[in-house]
Amino acid sequence: MIKDTAVYQRHAQTRQGQKPQSGLLLINQEDEILYANRQARHFLGLLSDDELPRKLKFLALVQSAYQCYPAAAWQNWPRRPSSTIPRRLIYTPPHSSSNLQLKVEILEQIVLDGGLVWAVALIEEQRRETAVFSRTIA
Repeated sequence: MIKDTAVYQRHAQTRQGQKPQSGLLLINQEDEILYANRQARHFLGLLSDDELPRKLKFLALVQSAYQCYPAAAWQNWPRRPSSTIPRRLIYTPPHSSSNLQLKVEILEQIVLDGGLVWAVALIEEQRRETAVFSRTIA
C-alpha cells in the first residue's frame, strides 16, 4: 500500500514552512480511479469517504474542473509523457485572481491482476495571485 509519507519524503518542497499537500491515486489502463486517498478526493471534488463510483475516469473528471497544462504532455495519459515537461492541473476559482496548481506525477507502474495500474501523485505546488490588480486608497 502506498503511504502519504513516502510522497512527502520524495518531494521535500515547502510552502510557508509546511510540506506540500499531496494526493495519491491508483489508476488502471482504462483510466478508471481504483483508489484515491483523502487529499486526492479533496482535489478531485470527491468529498466523501464512500466507495468511489464505478468506472470513474480520471482525465474526464479533472478536465471538468481543471485546465490540463501543457496540452501536449497529456496526450498519452496515463502513460509517461515522451518529453520531460511536467503535467500540471490548474484551477482558477470563478471571480478570483488566485489559482491552485497541482503537479501530476506517475510514481510507479505496476501489474495488478494481469492489468497495468499507475500510482499517481497530485502535488500542490502553489497558490498564487494571477491577475494584476491595484488597490484603491479611499
